[in-house]
Amino acid sequence: MEDKNEVLVDLIRDVLGDEKQHYESKGQISFDCPVCAVEKGVEGDGKGNLEVNYFRGVYKCWACSDTSGTQGVLGKLFDQFGNKKQRQLWELLKPEDESEKEKPKIKVRLPQGYTKFKDSNIRFIPHREAINYLYSRGITDKMIEKYDIGYTVTGDYAYRIIVPSYDIEEELNYFVGRAWVPNKMKYKNPAVPKDEIIFNESRIDWEKDVYLCEGVFDAFFLPNPIPMLGKILSNKLFENLYEKVQGDIHICLDGDAWDNALRLYHNLNGGRLYNRIKILKLPKDKDACDLRGDIANYYFEIK
Repeated sequence: MEDKNEVLVDLIRDVLGDEKQHYESKGQISFDCPVCAVEKGVEGDGKGNLEVNYFRGVYKCWACSDTSGTQGVLGKLFDQFGNKKQRQLWELLKPEDESEKEKPKIKVRLPQGYTKFKDSNIRFIPHREAINYLYSRGITDKMIEKYDIGYTVTGDYAYRIIVPSYDIEEELNYFVGRAWVPNKMKYKNPAVPKDEIIFNESRIDWEKDVYLCEGVFDAFFLPNPIPMLGKILSNKLFENLYEKVQGDIHICLDGDAWDNALRLYHNLNGGRLYNRIKILKLPKDKDACDLRGDIANYYFEIK
């Protein structure tokens, strides 16, 4: 039996014509945009500005999406450009959850007793212990103030450094709790799926280069950082990187995660991001926070 994705790609080709590029590992395929072609009075403008990701079920023309609405879910693409037969076939192929309503946002609250260091008594012993731990990791007073780093000594997150995260609307969407005392669980975070948030989204400047790293403590030492909270890039972050980043993307994972970094490089290095992905290869026993911002010597050229 023919793979469902193959049938879908054939259907998209039937609607849009021959593709310009096809990255099968990403489910990403580009075509000349029919709207752009009509506006220019040509059969195809040859630029392949209309890109479809059939894994994620979305499409967008990078030239005319804002003016002509050429973006959205695949169902809209078939409504916009397909004939009756093509739309009927899409109805048979589309995933059941394409029209699923957006999940309600989980309300996140800072843990009981959270106190910013600037609002804490410097004579308080836990204050001194917590801030000395941060200093030992190279974190400065400027970083502490910039990222609203605090701590708590009460409740479920007692004796943990707290680093809050805010979404694009400046609302708390996550936080990281890191113990500074011996604890079998070094990190304790809220019960929010990590793939549904972008850590400190409100601080990202999408017009500039961005730096992908694993953890929050790595991010403090990188310009315009995005911590992935692990080694895996979420679909939400992938889509935001692909659509919003105007500069380059620098991958700076821990030294022991080189294979993950390479996979991430190849996943991102396509479409409008092609040749805009840079990768750093750190020593196996180092991560970004160990380098204290000295990263220039670790760039690796992939041939």
